[in-house]
Amino acid sequence: MGQTETGEKKVTIWNRTFVCCILANVFFCFSHFFTSPLVSTYAAYLGAGATIVGMLSGLYFGIAFAMRPVAGPLVTMGNKKILMFAAFLLGAVINVLYAVTGTIPLFVFTRILHGVQYSIIGSLVMTVASASLPKEKIGSGIGVFGVSGVFGTALGPTIGIGLRSLGMNIWGEVGAYRMVFLASALCCVFALVPTMLIQNQRALTKDERKALGPWYKNIVTLPAIPSAILMLLYSMTYILFNTFLVPFAAQYGIPGITSFFTIYALCTLVTRPISGRLLDRHGPRILFYPCTALFVVGLIIAGTATALPMMIVCSVVCAIGWGSLQPTIQAMAMASVPTEKGGVASNTNYFGLDAGYFIGPTLGGLVYAATGSYHTMFLMGIIPVVIGLIVFTVTYPLRERGKYREELARRQAAEHAALEQGTSEQENG
Repeated sequence: MGQTETGEKKVTIWNRTFVCCILANVFFCFSHFFTSPLVSTYAAYLGAGATIVGMLSGLYFGIAFAMRPVAGPLVTMGNKKILMFAAFLLGAVINVLYAVTGTIPLFVFTRILHGVQYSIIGSLVMTVASASLPKEKIGSGIGVFGVSGVFGTALGPTIGIGLRSLGMNIWGEVGAYRMVFLASALCCVFALVPTMLIQNQRALTKDERKALGPWYKNIVTLPAIPSAILMLLYSMTYILFNTFLVPFAAQYGIPGITSFFTIYALCTLVTRPISGRLLDRHGPRILFYPCTALFVVGLIIAGTATALPMMIVCSVVCAIGWGSLQPTIQAMAMASVPTEKGGVASNTNYFGLDAGYFIGPTLGGLVYAATGSYHTMFLMGIIPVVIGLIVFTVTYPLRERGKYREELARRQAAEHAALEQGTSEQENG
């Protein structure tokens, strides 16, 4: 921490552990987005039919969701530095397995392993990063941390597809996929370096372990459940863009649609640090209502767009809306519990994210199957967003009253202890 002109220590988010978590997250996101656009085409190359391809695409998040009851207690009670190192090492092994697999059964096995790794690494890096932040700067810190993932979102798919094209020209189709998966494995290896440089994570004392309770009490935490519900509702709508934007563009004859994600990422780089500072200073309310309104506007644009300029406007509006809301919801979850329960809060939040990413494409596919219109699908995506705003409006005041009661009880306990100590000193005197 630096110092102000008055000699007071300046509170800052920047420390070795936080910087190392950002670097590790950048490598993780590159590893993920190098391969994620190619999973379905690789499965089809191996001979999977359309139904199996869809199942394999969703299996990743389905396994991650199923693993949360194990991942949450593991992240909360385990040695986080060692666990992070092991998770990235597993990621490297998984991508090598992808590269050498030649059959659907082996691909399914690898996909299951990948879902297990994802269930741990996402919440783990977030937990270590947030634990290194001062409480009064958690909004800004998580906003900056979220920016690190934007690089993977913006550049990962482009680099992955470019590597496949390069490999196709040199080694043919099988060599092209191997090149991408080995590059993804290399990113996981690179992530091991900042992981090793993270400050050693303090082991829980016997009393702290006792206070946390048995493992099954560290799967979800009640204070973070409203945030998880919000994450589910909002993410199940945004994932529609990731899943259906390419066929949407094909249906309506919109060229260059991949620029949607590039513009989205660039706008997010600017908006997330700003939204983080607003969150720290004014709380979630100042962001939730206008950002939700912007997200709805983006969905209306997507529900009527027939040209690329309209989708670029949609990208900008959604980047300000959902791009600001996502770290806000994450910060709300992490701030709802003491630091030692951060792993449980993060795991609870990821329950919502995984469920949203699993449910959203399924419902979106059903709407498209029933209507034959991606416009209708995006307009229907407004419904979960509006429900999410209602949930926030109802639960946020209850949460604030609960925090007030906790703070009042803490102060009363401190005053009572001080009074007892004073009485004891008088009697001894």
